[in-house]
Amino acid sequence: MKLKGIALFFMTFASLLSQGGYISIAYEFDLKSKQKGYQVSIGAALPFIGESGNGPFVFPGIVFGQRYSSVNNKSYSYTDYQIVTMTHGIWFGGGYGSGKMDGKKHKRRKHFIGWLPGGYVNESTQTANLDWLKGTFKGYHFGLAFPLIGNHFQP
Repeated sequence: MKLKGIALFFMTFASLLSQGGYISIAYEFDLKSKQKGYQVSIGAALPFIGESGNGPFVFPGIVFGQRYSSVNNKSYSYTDYQIVTMTHGIWFGGGYGSGKMDGKKHKRRKHFIGWLPGGYVNESTQTANLDWLKGTFKGYHFGLAFPLIGNHFQP
């Protein structure tokens, strides 16, 4: 079932990529919880929002990431679906997905804001008893985005 959903997402996503988008790689770190990691994301520009070539731009996308905590010597991977809005180098948005820790799957959500390569990320994780642990990652984001020039997104 999940595989069909991912396949449908990518088929829809592929048609959106003709409008333009981005591919990004980022390093994220939280000094308080001693977590660090990387993520790779891809987003496609929605053609019906903003002016072609001028913006603002809205990018639905998908993220794959890995985190490591030096406090408890554990790592986990995650996949999120997210929406990013960008105008004049300022970007913000939110996402929802799942992470795999200690062989268990956990739901996660996040919101973020930044300017050009730097930003701030705040994430929460849902526990086994369905409570949300707020602020499980409150950290900094440093990323490089590579534009995919298309019919709508022309930076």
